Amino acid sequence: MNIQDVIVSSRIRFARNINNLPFPHLLAGNEAKLQEFLNTVQNVCASKFDSDLYTVNSMNIGGNLYEGAGDYILTMLVENHLISPALGRSKLGGAIISKDKTISVMFNEEDHLREQCILEGFRLKEAYERLLEIDLALHDKLDIAYKKGLGHITACPTNLGAGMRASVMMFLPALDLGGDLRRLIKKYAAEDVTIRGVYGEGSEAKGFMYQISNQAAVGWSEEKIIAKVESVVKELCQLEEQARRAIWDRKGVNIEDQIMRAYGTLLFARVLGSDEFMINIANVKLGVGYGLLKLDIPSINRLIPKVLPYTLSVKAGKKLSPHERDIMRAKIVREALLACKTK
Repeated sequence: MNIQDVIVSSRIRFARNINNLPFPHLLAGNEAKLQEFLNTVQNVCASKFDSDLYTVNSMNIGGNLYEGAGDYILTMLVENHLISPALGRSKLGGAIISKDKTISVMFNEEDHLREQCILEGFRLKEAYERLLEIDLALHDKLDIAYKKGLGHITACPTNLGAGMRASVMMFLPALDLGGDLRRLIKKYAAEDVTIRGVYGEGSEAKGFMYQISNQAAVGWSEEKIIAKVESVVKELCQLEEQARRAIWDRKGVNIEDQIMRAYGTLLFARVLGSDEFMINIANVKLGVGYGLLKLDIPSINRLIPKVLPYTLSVKAGKKLSPHERDIMRAKIVREALLACKTK
């Protein structure tokens, strides 16, 4: 089993706040320091990467495509992990997102700043180095709240200190189906590492996708956080490989049948629901891991967010009915699977 069959992406996130500026949930919106802060963040980001600005109240998209387009774009950004669900509840919130979608700097979410870098594959250290360059530039221009002995001051006490979360998105079907994840969640929680669903705390693990991240940052250096998460991820890769072998030994032909039926559905369906897609694409990815299908896993991973409900409507430039989305999804999936065949 190749490590890319299990690891989808790596993310580093920093939480930062500004001295003498109320936490976002206490902001009135007319504070002079708030506008100064926002201007500085935009200027620093503009100097570091090509980006687009999105705000919750008025999506800056070059003009609305249709009534309610802003809400659709907001949800699309959540679907693609470029902003958090919590940002949509902040009247003064927004995000500066790089053109290549690897960097997102959210402002006025739970903290004044939530900076993140997401990269494909197992690249926590690279994501950290890229984000650190931006973070240092922001520290240079802003009065970041930091106290000796505590570290970065954050809205949530669990983020105190480094103010950093390191997370890896993993595809863990065998551990899930075998019932091992419940035990592992408890085991790693005792080591301050958490296993959550696709969109973080309280979310579902759609398509057997899980986020593995540090649970707390208090007293931990950035290096220790990354090392700990990397260690757990490597262990989970080994356990997933063992679990897949065990399932194959017990149910080989049935698993193969399940995988090939899923592949056939995705190749030939003309109407494809979101839940049906997630179930079948998970089986197809498992088939690649078993060597039954010759497909490029990174291409499949990039396909998944492209066919989520709000992302499809934004791509179409209009509100799509559920049936219209299902037709569009089936076409995109069919073409993508044919394109990502490998020799």
